Amino acid sequence: MTSLLQNEGYRVTVVTPKIYSDSPYFENQNGIKVYRFPFLAGNKLLIEHETIPYLRMVIYYITGFVFSLYAVLKNRCDLIHVHWAIPTGLIGVVAGWLLRKPMVVTIHGSDLRIAVSGPSVLKRIFVHVCQAARHVHVVSEPMKNVVEGLGISREKISTWPMGVDDVFLQAGENRKANWNGRPITVLSNRNLLPIYDVSCLIRAIPLVLQQAPEVRFLIAGDGPEKESLEKEAERLQVHSAIQFLGRVSHDQMAELLADANIFVSTSLSDGTSVSLLEALTSGAFPVVTDITANREWIRHGENGFLVPVRDEKIMAERIIEAIQNADLREKARKRNLEIVKQRAYWEGNIPKMIEIYKHCLAAG
Repeated sequence: MTSLLQNEGYRVTVVTPKIYSDSPYFENQNGIKVYRFPFLAGNKLLIEHETIPYLRMVIYYITGFVFSLYAVLKNRCDLIHVHWAIPTGLIGVVAGWLLRKPMVVTIHGSDLRIAVSGPSVLKRIFVHVCQAARHVHVVSEPMKNVVEGLGISREKISTWPMGVDDVFLQAGENRKANWNGRPITVLSNRNLLPIYDVSCLIRAIPLVLQQAPEVRFLIAGDGPEKESLEKEAERLQVHSAIQFLGRVSHDQMAELLADANIFVSTSLSDGTSVSLLEALTSGAFPVVTDITANREWIRHGENGFLVPVRDEKIMAERIIEAIQNADLREKARKRNLEIVKQRAYWEGNIPKMIEIYKHCLAAG
């Protein structure tokens, strides 16, 4: 998104948490200035903490606010676009109020889930951020309905998914047609967190191997469950069929998806999953959980399979069915590429965001 905005003539400055110790505090990425604020992250995403890290959050808000003020003033930014109402929304609200800058907020899913199911104070913070924002962008229609139900005016809400970019589109269009007898590859690339329930896939693997012993599984992602998942694979005696890849870069992920036959997501809950959209674009056949966010993109048996959450038996059955039906996989590949081009390609969505920016700035 940022590079496409830059291509349209916008100056883009990014302020983001410093999660990993080897990340620089500042860098210039082809003209896009990136500032990273420290908060004792310990190489862990906030979502990876089992309980709310209160001390880290205090530091997060203080340093995030200071870095944001500095970046906006130094680079003479005209508008603040916050991603995730919780936790970063409050930083945007205060910075926007002090500097008299309009604010746009994008709701991704985890922030809405926290607001709806977490402590009431988080719900109040979420609503306050949305009310303070000049515009609210959500990534799916079901999320829009929930946000409206919290009292946010429909007129200030827009809906479309976070898109996929050229590297995945090119990977899908250049996907190898002839696999030369290579084993089928199944890829999961969700982070190794409880919400993504990768354990369900691990439990399904022995059932798959009984009928398709040559299949290989790639698990790309990192998180606190990595060690327990590796032990589970060893206990089930399927570790030789699995490769744990750890964190994978953006460009490497496009290559992995283009080489994979089947994409699996065992998530218990989601907004519109960018991982799923990238898989659709790259041509990997989706076998994903039957949750609201995925139903928006997958028609069961037509362009993918939907599987009940936490059901490794049906997950295995659907993976085997996809393995055995090359024609369905090919038909789905062509259909999914067109779906993404029509609804989730950044080249098409960026003009919508630019119109929102213009409207917010014109409103004063």
